[in-house]
Amino acid sequence: MRAANRAAPRRDGCANRGRKRAGSLLSRGQARARPGARDIGVAERTEGGRVESAWAPRPVEARARRGRRPVTVSQANRAISRAMPFVVPSAMALGILLPGIVGRLVPAVPAVFFVVVFAGSAALRLTSIRDVLRRPAPLLAILAILHTVMPVLAWAVARVGFAAHPDIAEGVILEFLAPTASAGFAWISICGGSTPLGLVAVFADTVLSPVFIPLGVRVFIGSNVAISTSSLAWDMAVMILIPGVLAVLVNEASGGRCGRRAGPWLEIVVKLGILLVILASATRIAPLVRTLNPLLAVVTAVMFLVSAAGYLLGWAAGRAMRRDRGDVVAMIYGSGMRNINAGAVIAVSYFPAATVFPVIVSTLFQQVTAALVAAVIRRRLPREGGGLGMRL
Repeated sequence: MRAANRAAPRRDGCANRGRKRAGSLLSRGQARARPGARDIGVAERTEGGRVESAWAPRPVEARARRGRRPVTVSQANRAISRAMPFVVPSAMALGILLPGIVGRLVPAVPAVFFVVVFAGSAALRLTSIRDVLRRPAPLLAILAILHTVMPVLAWAVARVGFAAHPDIAEGVILEFLAPTASAGFAWISICGGSTPLGLVAVFADTVLSPVFIPLGVRVFIGSNVAISTSSLAWDMAVMILIPGVLAVLVNEASGGRCGRRAGPWLEIVVKLGILLVILASATRIAPLVRTLNPLLAVVTAVMFLVSAAGYLLGWAAGRAMRRDRGDVVAMIYGSGMRNINAGAVIAVSYFPAATVFPVIVSTLFQQVTAALVAAVIRRRLPREGGGLGMRL
């Protein structure tokens, strides 16, 4: 009897301590699962403060969220970036094989590129553009490569390799007198480069093209060609200047919140937009691909190698100047890509038909080369490391 009386307070004390321990666990959300239980949740208290149950069922939706996490925008961006070297050639092949169907997208290219430039410029601020103009060394290096180094290289290759075919030699030179490509800005944005430097480089080169192109034709080709650039300047303004300025104004009006909040989504828009532009542009070279002969195949290979040298020169200049990663990426694409449309318009308007081929055929590989360069940048010049650790 005495043993029973002594045991009762002990049991009551154990029960009280158990309730206190359960309450503390519940307050911290640390209730453990019962062995064999399938639906485990947190316990609830009654109005008196007593623990009702430590085994409340958890909703099925909560278990589903734990087991299968949704794909984030950043993960989707990385997946699309990794796939670009494979998707771009596929888009080119589709445009070449189905020009009649895909060609219906061609009228939409200016509007799509308007959106691409707006999305790529949405994170820009006026201060970043002002910084580019205050330190113009990278911009001047891009312009020097575009309109001095590369034309001299193209002239030397044309004189040595195509002396017997002067019309083709003129086309080789003419391709590397064209201004930098507006599509290069999209690739700079995709690779995380300096979008202010890329935007200013495209705009400055477009504005100066009425001076650079006729002067280059006169010096390297020897023809006194009067080139009307008013339509070219207007097209570049609509596709580059206007959307870029609008994006900067919107971001400034929002105090930078537009670029920060919508940035990941806009990066996806840039990637999808440039793929659509590539798909539509590929339809223009379908007849050329079907009529290749050994000479034209050699011209294609030479144009590829010379254009690849532009990317290497941009990287070498960035490394020699010890610029940061963003500037190096912008210099790579600013020096390597050309506005083929501008070169084609000049070739068709003022030169023989054979001169057009070296210019137009660059469309066949320019976007593929840009995608391969993006893959090299991602591996050799990672965003986390920065600096100049790119190994070639």
